[in-house]
Amino acid sequence: MPLPFSQRFRHAPPPEAYAFLHEPDTSGELVCLDCSASSLDPNRARLQSIAAVHLRGNRLLTSQAFVIDVDDGLGHQGEEPLVAVDRLLRFVGPRPLIGYYTEFDHALLGDSIGQLLNGALPNRVIDVSALYHDAARRRARRPGHAIDLRFETIRRALGLPPMLRTSALAHAVMAGLMYLKLNPARA
Repeated sequence: MPLPFSQRFRHAPPPEAYAFLHEPDTSGELVCLDCSASSLDPNRARLQSIAAVHLRGNRLLTSQAFVIDVDDGLGHQGEEPLVAVDRLLRFVGPRPLIGYYTEFDHALLGDSIGQLLNGALPNRVIDVSALYHDAARRRARRPGHAIDLRFETIRRALGLPPMLRTSALAHAVMAGLMYLKLNPARA
């Protein structure tokens, strides 16, 4: 039986332990990712939870979702950040990532990913707000018109149902649904 992360490695596993991230992705899946934080300011925010869901074809595999609470050092209980991110990387593998405002998630995960990989995450990242922006620009009747990229605005514009509760998992699922709406060939 493998030892827990904290017993296997004194600080973090060697970067070679993540060689699988650099292998070609043969799954044909994508992973919808969202993180929740103590603040929306990326410079002050502390990671509180991570959720990820595989997207296979036009199906979000919510029954196999990855959800983990992270100890933020401010009273929110959970796994240590390195442990949580290690588990996330093993769930994601080399698959491309989908998210909303992915720069924020990258900022939250960046330190832990840097410690574990000794560098940046190699996965391709697809931001649904960028996809929506490009689609809206193509449809725009008034060139140069500002496009509202707020999460709720995109959700409503795509005709998706409102979220009954706000959580990292709900946002990851909604990002996946947005992706499917913006990529009808995939659906």
